[in-house]
Amino acid sequence: MKLGEKIARCRKQAGLSQEELANRLELSRQAVSRWETGAAVPDTEKVVELSRLFHVTTDYLLLEEREEPEVPSIQTEPKPAQAVSSPVAERRRKFRIGFGVAAVILGLLTVVAALLLTQLYAETLTEWWTHLGRFGTALQSWRGGLLAFGIALFLAGGAVLIREYFRKD
Repeated sequence: MKLGEKIARCRKQAGLSQEELANRLELSRQAVSRWETGAAVPDTEKVVELSRLFHVTTDYLLLEEREEPEVPSIQTEPKPAQAVSSPVAERRRKFRIGFGVAAVILGLLTVVAALLLTQLYAETLTEWWTHLGRFGTALQSWRGGLLAFGIALFLAGGAVLIREYFRKD
């Protein structure tokens, strides 16, 4: 099959008229007609544009012995690309989820430990210096820092999990 016949066949399979193809290539309809009848040959740039437009190789267009590929219709709306996650992205996502869960659990355990240690220490106090009583006085040491750290860790893990839940990629 000759170049002109291949152009005509691809154009028809794509559902384009000579006029529409000419507009896409910024040519006259007569130029496309001359290509298809074999009266003229497109220049190299136009062959490359045709191959991209019809989703065929330049070899298919230029060489006579090439098999005929199936040319998709160009006028139809393109299908939305489905989100395909790569294995690396999936591993990262699992890592973020695992990190979030671990941070939430570790934060809860830290809060519970800080509260228990504060309560144990508060029971040994005989006097206190805050309006919260013995417990408030016991929190004014490193136990209060531990409690704050546990709360921050819990909130950070929760934020990671919420972000991962609403992530779209």
